Amino acid sequence: MGIDCGNIVSADDDMTGYLREAHPIQRVLDQSSREVVGWLYRWNTGQVAVMWKGERCENVVYE
Repeated sequence: MGIDCGNIVSADDDMTGYLREAHPIQRVLDQSSREVVGWLYRWNTGQVAVMWKGERCENVVYE
């Protein structure tokens, strides 16, 4: 997996050579402090996932 200009690129697990790419779509903020704790990414497969800066946080808001 690599990161290029804020995007994440990964080779598919089944070794077909299909390239998956993700783009950041929202920031993930701690609900109390409003500090950025991660980013929400949308993969070109349609899946959405959070990339955390550190440990996973439970009380978050998306902006």
